[in-house]
Amino acid sequence: MKKMNKILSVLLGFTTLLCVALVGCSGEEEPVGEKSSGNGFTVIRFWNGFTGKDGETMDRIVANFNEEMGEQYNMKVYVDKIPWDTLFTKITTTSSNLKAAPHIVAMSASRISNMQSRGILKELDGVEEYLGVSAQDYITAAWNGGVLSNGKRYGFPLDVHPTAMYYNKDLISEEEIPATWAQFTEICKAKTKDGVYGWAVPSMYSVTKDIFLNMLYTSGGRVFDSNDKAIFNSSVAVEKLTNIYDYIHGETPVSPKDVGAGGDFTLFTQGKSVFYFDGPWLINTFGLFDNPESNIGVAPCPDSIGDGQTNFAGSHQFTLMSNTVTNDNIKNLCYVFMKYVSEHSYDWALGGQVPALKSIHESENYKSLAALKPFTEMAYKATLGEIGYKYWYEGYLNVGVAVSNACSKISSPKDALDTGVRDFNDWLEDELL
Repeated sequence: MKKMNKILSVLLGFTTLLCVALVGCSGEEEPVGEKSSGNGFTVIRFWNGFTGKDGETMDRIVANFNEEMGEQYNMKVYVDKIPWDTLFTKITTTSSNLKAAPHIVAMSASRISNMQSRGILKELDGVEEYLGVSAQDYITAAWNGGVLSNGKRYGFPLDVHPTAMYYNKDLISEEEIPATWAQFTEICKAKTKDGVYGWAVPSMYSVTKDIFLNMLYTSGGRVFDSNDKAIFNSSVAVEKLTNIYDYIHGETPVSPKDVGAGGDFTLFTQGKSVFYFDGPWLINTFGLFDNPESNIGVAPCPDSIGDGQTNFAGSHQFTLMSNTVTNDNIKNLCYVFMKYVSEHSYDWALGGQVPALKSIHESENYKSLAALKPFTEMAYKATLGEIGYKYWYEGYLNVGVAVSNACSKISSPKDALDTGVRDFNDWLEDELL
């Protein structure tokens, strides 16, 4: 297994480097090195994987920063937008090519522990004092998401992105919106008729994995225990995956079988399913900011808010690269940019995200973005999982395979989860050799 993993890693690395050689990632040619050759300003390279409206929004924030702050700080920020998976491969292969390497990388909090263990990330020492911020200024999950078990900060919070429940107002009334998974199940059964489904469950799309994790965490389950042992085949995990399995293959199914990636979106937009689950970035896809009278509504995921409740979410964080942020001048300029983005959180909200900065949520402008309210409510109750464990992300991927195998009826829910834990443990054994 380890030999095969090494072969795949070499092939993937070669493919990525070849793509980088053939295709530039940014549409704007940037100077190389810390200083540009003619203008004397400090270049800060910022990599992210934001696409769609949030990518356009971040580009606009960067352009505004350069215009408003560039001369004052004698700096300019350049952006490279790179698909997320490719981005993580690249930051592990650019250490010897500092002219092309980034200073700042936006990444999921779930990746930080592993990237730090490889020596890729620089500690954000002094960032709280430099920016004049503290824990009470940010949503708890996001603030803690950048701090590792050693107590050191490697990520600065940008947002929290829960998975919420979109619904078709032509198929369900506001009074019928479910607050619990039990209610959700009953409503889906009642609505599944005449060619309409309650929820078209995609077998291969990552949202199904995140819904499973939502169910798991709201029921007190975990992916890893306090000793970093994989436990995503616990009895509560089997119960929750069985619930999803039954939506497709049970005695009273509420979903068609074999819904591939994107199939749930297609059926929902065609008016053939009542519910659809996804992140806040779909708000702009559905045009909900511009059309409050849309027939599409959005509500919190069942069992995700209220006293004692929690839900599973992600968080984008700003991180600094250890190989390029090599002195206090560069580090402080990165901090200046991070602070600017945080202070312009309303712009980030317009891109379809829940900013981590809490004060923005009290502004009238933000409150007018009604479609973000369910996501914001969920964000305050969110957990990011056991992301302090450096192999969390690999476990997360194994969860996804198990969920997919159950939804596709390749395995029973229990067998799929047992196999997922066993495969993770086998991988971990190879990794630690």
